[in-house]
Amino acid sequence: MTESSLQFSYSEDDFIFENRCDKNSLFDQYLKTNWETKMNNGCFRYQLRDLETKDLQGKYNFIVQLNIKRAIERRTPQLVSDISMPFDKDKFHFGKVNEKEVLFMIQPQHWFQSKPESNVETYKHALIINVSPLEFGHSLLVPCIDRFCPQVLNFNALRLAVEIMLISFDRDFRLGFNSLGAYASVNHLHFHAYYLKHRLYLESAPVTQLEDRCYILTSFPSEGFAFEVVKKEDILEVVRSVMILIDFLVEKKIPHNIFLTRGNTFCSSKENTGILSVRLYVWAREAYYGTKNDLSFNVAVCELAGHIPIKDERSFESIDEDNIVAQLREACHCTFISIRDKVKQLYN
Repeated sequence: MTESSLQFSYSEDDFIFENRCDKNSLFDQYLKTNWETKMNNGCFRYQLRDLETKDLQGKYNFIVQLNIKRAIERRTPQLVSDISMPFDKDKFHFGKVNEKEVLFMIQPQHWFQSKPESNVETYKHALIINVSPLEFGHSLLVPCIDRFCPQVLNFNALRLAVEIMLISFDRDFRLGFNSLGAYASVNHLHFHAYYLKHRLYLESAPVTQLEDRCYILTSFPSEGFAFEVVKKEDILEVVRSVMILIDFLVEKKIPHNIFLTRGNTFCSSKENTGILSVRLYVWAREAYYGTKNDLSFNVAVCELAGHIPIKDERSFESIDEDNIVAQLREACHCTFISIRDKVKQLYN
């Protein structure tokens, strides 16, 4: 593991699967320290204090947080009209951010071991702050930031996200992806990364095998598809499997959200004792194009995962589990039912 003022490199030797959530990895230390420094230096649009938070403690343990400033002071989202839109350099993109917003560049050293002639510098993966944070450490992982890719997932971007999960020891670390039409705000390929110090239902939610490496999540209001990485040898196969689904959704113009978290393995066994897998959820959902609405919360990736940032105090006080369940179900149920059998055929 090597690091410099603006660069962080890792290799396969840095992947961790054992439950070691009592300590930080070098990646966690680097991210948290740099992020806090930038918060103290006024690099964000507002100071993120301890957010008022409540666990609804119902069937799904939704984590509800009041974050008024994010709703008011965040950058105006771009208007989108399709799940696949060309990258537009004239509009805002992450290549335009101020240098002070860059946390560090990321280099996966092992990607180039089989191709020694490759130039590592051609892959400039960036981690930058989200200037309107929803939680501690809220950052944007931007794969190949200098290649100006639109917000359509590809193999290497997903591989990078899975590996970033594996170099964090902190069980609170999460990654999320919103496609266009699923509340993505910027048409530049990126993931959201942040720490949430609360356990989510999805970390241990039961799943049922659909076909091969693809499972389904039907015990949660936001029904969707699930995959997991349990060991190093799983990484590329799981990424390939997920991309089969993603390519299908993009082809059919179905918006989608993706959430990555540490959690229990799908199948408990003696071999998996003490292992925290990387759980990866994919939700196909109803399309939403236009400006973000004025409801108490928008159903994007963290909401689908059970983390509900609320925009106003009145809604925070009155919201209950039934209301959240209804909105999550409305976002996903019909789309999930309509494609479930087709997705099963993809993996036959």
